[in-house]
Amino acid sequence: MRRNWLVAATVVGIVAIVIAVLIFRLADGDSGSVETTGWADSVCASLSDWRSSITSLADVSDGALTPESLRVRLAAGETATQELATELKELGPPDLEAGERVEEALGDTTGGLDRGYQSLRQAAEGALDAETPSAFLQALAGLADDYGRLLEQIGDTVAVLQSASLFGESSLELQQAFEAAESCRELREQS
Repeated sequence: MRRNWLVAATVVGIVAIVIAVLIFRLADGDSGSVETTGWADSVCASLSDWRSSITSLADVSDGALTPESLRVRLAAGETATQELATELKELGPPDLEAGERVEEALGDTTGGLDRGYQSLRQAAEGALDAETPSAFLQALAGLADDYGRLLEQIGDTVAVLQSASLFGESSLELQQAFEAAESCRELREQS
């Protein structure tokens, strides 16, 4: 009889341990999802802030764009671009199996945004050399395609990170995180 109690106590103990491990794993899986959504939210918030800085380059609501105001805006865009790179780098990888690959892809796309901005900036600085106001405005009009491509790159950045084929089993969780993140919804609405 004593042996039956010992066996029953051992079985109950093992079952309790298994249940505790399962509960811990389920809770840990949920926290990874929240962390991934938080990571995606931070990425989109940084991209949204940067997009606002870049769109202000073309804003003429406060009057005509002059060479001096363009210089100020280009400097602000440069600062915003540096801040974007710093913010995204400081995020580190998301809490995913493929987190390191996702972080690398984010770094690559951020580098593309920086190159796109630098290209736009160089072209805009060329407009600053215009000798007449008419030539200045004409040079600015020529920047429309570069400007449009730069804004499209923002959406491309999120699309690359949400790609179903790049990150294996982590792809679905990453896609769901970008869909659930509030700042990502707002960024999609801006595009």
